[in-house]
Amino acid sequence: MQAGGRRDALRRLDDVIRRRAAFQADKERAIDSLRRRLYSAHTDAARFDLYSRLYEAYVAYQTDSALKLIHEKERLLPRLAEPRFRIDARLNRAGALTIAGMYKEALEVLQETTRSDIPPDLLQAYFHHFRTLYGHMAGYALTPDERREYFLRADRYRDSLLSVIPPADVNHRIIRADQLIARGRPAEAVRLLQPVADTCSQSAVMRFLAYTLADAYGRLGDRERQKRYLALSAEADLRLSVREYISLRQLAFLLYEDGDIDRAYDYMKCALEDAGACNARARIVEAAEIYPVIDRAYRIRSDRKQRTIVGLLLGSVLLAASLVLSLLHVYRQMQHLRQARRALSDANARLQTANDALSDVNRTLLEANAIKEEYIAQYINRCSVYIDKLDHYRRRLMKLAQSGRTDELLRTVRSTELIADERREFYAEFDRTFLGLFPHFVEEFNALLHPADRITPKADERLTTELRIFALIRLGITDSARIAEFLGYSVTTIYNYRSKTRGKSTLDRDAFESAVMRIG
Repeated sequence: MQAGGRRDALRRLDDVIRRRAAFQADKERAIDSLRRRLYSAHTDAARFDLYSRLYEAYVAYQTDSALKLIHEKERLLPRLAEPRFRIDARLNRAGALTIAGMYKEALEVLQETTRSDIPPDLLQAYFHHFRTLYGHMAGYALTPDERREYFLRADRYRDSLLSVIPPADVNHRIIRADQLIARGRPAEAVRLLQPVADTCSQSAVMRFLAYTLADAYGRLGDRERQKRYLALSAEADLRLSVREYISLRQLAFLLYEDGDIDRAYDYMKCALEDAGACNARARIVEAAEIYPVIDRAYRIRSDRKQRTIVGLLLGSVLLAASLVLSLLHVYRQMQHLRQARRALSDANARLQTANDALSDVNRTLLEANAIKEEYIAQYINRCSVYIDKLDHYRRRLMKLAQSGRTDELLRTVRSTELIADERREFYAEFDRTFLGLFPHFVEEFNALLHPADRITPKADERLTTELRIFALIRLGITDSARIAEFLGYSVTTIYNYRSKTRGKSTLDRDAFESAVMRIG
């Protein structure tokens, strides 16, 4: 879990470093917006406030610009009567000089003002600058006695800070944890900060909170959590476009010790570039002490990779030469194989043609069988019905003859009504059976005709005479004489129907009936 959290934090940090220019562009736009507001400021106090906000934006981003802004603030002091303006500018100058590494000058500026002169709203900044300055001076002290003295002074101002920051403020927890770490109680510092770190989402708070937690975990020997929180702190620094920082440099050195040379090199290079752009001399010196070590390891690693790549390239050349010889041999074999495949392909093509022809025959036979089965069943059924009807007709005529109703008998014998009814019923049965075999015949047949000439059966019929003619052709009855006999028309009439319908087709006249044969 710890290693996974550290890896996720490093991946996010890598992404933020890649987008560093975009975050800095956002900061520049915010600074430009503040500068434009200076033109509309109508009072010296308003201009002083805007210069203070610009100073806060620049102090950890570009120290030289921050010092110029302090100069602009100091130019307004003769017209601002309240002492707090002078003290505010003085504290700003001390902060910028501390970042620039000018500790002696920063201390002189801070000592120009006594504690009693500081207004309540500037006490926190006053104590913060002293604590930060003495902390830096302790880090660069030449003797153990000097270092101890500066640490004690930093700790006293840490106490003073805690006295003016409300306990509910998260900064109170961070400073209290820093104090616990300085006094050798890092486990208590972790217990104090960890709940806040788990819920914190503000980069401005996380940069200090995560760094303090990383310091505590480092003193406890938990390198995984130390690296994780250094990564979180560095991510917050870069998102805010802060260029004066410690986290990324310390993280780079830990990664270097763990053998992650590529990341260590990228992180240290980024830290050195930002420190130079900010003109944070102390950070430049700190990074410059470590950078050559990491740079040398990176170059050694790069040289090894280069030698490995050269070896791989030589191996690849030999392998390629072997591959070319193999390919020539394979090519000759492929030529023989291609000839064999061509002969096999020709044989397969002939076999496929035979299979297709056989499939067509099989489909035709299956269709013919289906048609024959359907119409045989219809034929048997019709024969049975006709026998019953003839027997009924015979009995009726016999009754008329036996009862002596000779006139009615003659009328019945002469009447064609029975034949007409039977023919209609026969056609209806034919239509039903045919459309059962070919349900989409009408739609597919009409698709062969021009839209204006398509045939639509009436509401009381299923097939018209034209459709019935071509239904018989679809069943394989193509002789006009047989069609005429079946439908009770003359051969001439059937021929005219066929010719007229072919003339309405979108196809060639000779191709039309072939297309009809393929319907369904």
